[in-house]
Amino acid sequence: MMHEIELKALLTEGQYSNISKKLVSELKLINKETVHTTRYRPGDIRLRFSDKMFEMVEKQGDPTHGSRKEKVTKIKNREAFEFKKTELEKKGYKADPSWITHKQEFIYQYNGFEYTICLQHTENFAYILEVEFMSKEKDNGLHEPNIRAIMLKLGLEPIVPEDFNRKIQEYIEANKK
Repeated sequence: MMHEIELKALLTEGQYSNISKKLVSELKLINKETVHTTRYRPGDIRLRFSDKMFEMVEKQGDPTHGSRKEKVTKIKNREAFEFKKTELEKKGYKADPSWITHKQEFIYQYNGFEYTICLQHTENFAYILEVEFMSKEKDNGLHEPNIRAIMLKLGLEPIVPEDFNRKIQEYIEANKK
């Protein structure tokens, strides 16, 4: 299990477009894909797929705090992915409404560390920029100030956790089946 240390910023569509152009011209793009995600509760287990991968992601902790544990398990194909989905449902896990995210990931070197900037457009939800560092240790005291500094260099402020939680709940309520 790794520690995901990250902060998020909400963007307007204009900011998203401008930052996308800036990042593409100045940084190394390491990934670009459209990801389909379903989160299962209780807890936070996500099944995700794109044209590049199938995976299960288990997260421990609040999605709006600076650090939480994350475990990613690769799934070999669509059949195994569908089996995992069925198994979660048999165990009593309930799915939140799914979402589709178009994302671009870039490498950003800062203070001797390599951070990932993930620019996202989640359909019918928001434009988001995340800056993250994956670590074996819970060392957000070291990385959170660096992540804030990277965001400030991009002209952004991290979203207030309560505001982001409220936005997530509004999406869930609006998209329930």
